[in-house]
Amino acid sequence: METSSQIHNFDPKLDSRWDALSACHGCASVFHSVRWARALMASYDHNPIFLASVDDNRPRTLLPILEVNSLLKGRRGVSLPFSDEAGMLCFDGDEGRDVFEHALELGRQRRWKYLEVRNHMPCYPQVPACARFVGHEVSLTGGAEVILSRCESSVRRAIRKAEKSKVRTDVFRSLDSVRTYYKLHCQTRRKHGVPPQAFSFFKSIFEYVIKPGGGFVCLAHHEDRPVAAGIFLHHGRVGMYKFGASDEASLHLRGNDLVMWAAMRACSALGCDVFSMGRTAPENGGLRRFKCGFGAQEKQIVYHRYDLRREAFVVESSQTGAWVSRLLRLMPMPVFRGIGRILYSQMD
Repeated sequence: METSSQIHNFDPKLDSRWDALSACHGCASVFHSVRWARALMASYDHNPIFLASVDDNRPRTLLPILEVNSLLKGRRGVSLPFSDEAGMLCFDGDEGRDVFEHALELGRQRRWKYLEVRNHMPCYPQVPACARFVGHEVSLTGGAEVILSRCESSVRRAIRKAEKSKVRTDVFRSLDSVRTYYKLHCQTRRKHGVPPQAFSFFKSIFEYVIKPGGGFVCLAHHEDRPVAAGIFLHHGRVGMYKFGASDEASLHLRGNDLVMWAAMRACSALGCDVFSMGRTAPENGGLRRFKCGFGAQEKQIVYHRYDLRREAFVVESSQTGAWVSRLLRLMPMPVFRGIGRILYSQMD
């Protein structure tokens, strides 16, 4: 652990003390954990820069960063890649300005193109956002009956329908269950025209997060055939829905609803009192309604990007054309998966 002016740089490859600091914050999720960082580093060889401002062994501000370097987008700092909502954790009213300025100076030294922080930054409340999403959180307090009562009647009916159709759910922490999930994942991604991540990414999540006890796979079967699945992670008080997939021909069985409900109960049993359903594009009304049906409260998720060449916060918008998605949906699965392996090695 290196020290400079009370700002410490933790190496998550070697030092697990970061988790003890981050877990104390009410907004910390699995994305702030050492386990998640190790999974990303194993998959994409990112360089970790985990900054902590500490007074008398008490954290003031934490900012986990991974340095991403690719041919397509160059070198940049991201807090954190492939994470719905990560970034700065401030304690006891601290605004985190010293930690953010320290990160910028490191970025200048390392010739980053930009530093991106994927949450609100108290030190710069009025700066423009480079992206906006809607987050959804469900309270897991009160026990299963109370949690279910907060769901909309349509969701409760869907859960009953799945159960009456003899759809069963099971929670697993095995690599075989990850493989089963991945098959559905690739099918679902092709339906939406979005390339899948490589299986090696999910294997890293299993090795570094699920296997040590930081997550699980929930599978729904009907007549011994997988019809829906999800990967769920947890850290501190927050359970997290990270990935979901389903068999399109079996959507009428409502396996997705049953998987989500089973995962919420599993996270509650693990001691979580908040269940995060991840980020959603504001214009995706169907997915927002699905998540709100489980009693989720919406919140804004804001990403900020500081361009180190311009020395300014910037607004950027990049959307893939609909024609690209249509083309990808027509590709054979091996080609489709190959595109994903190449594409995600360049992204964050």
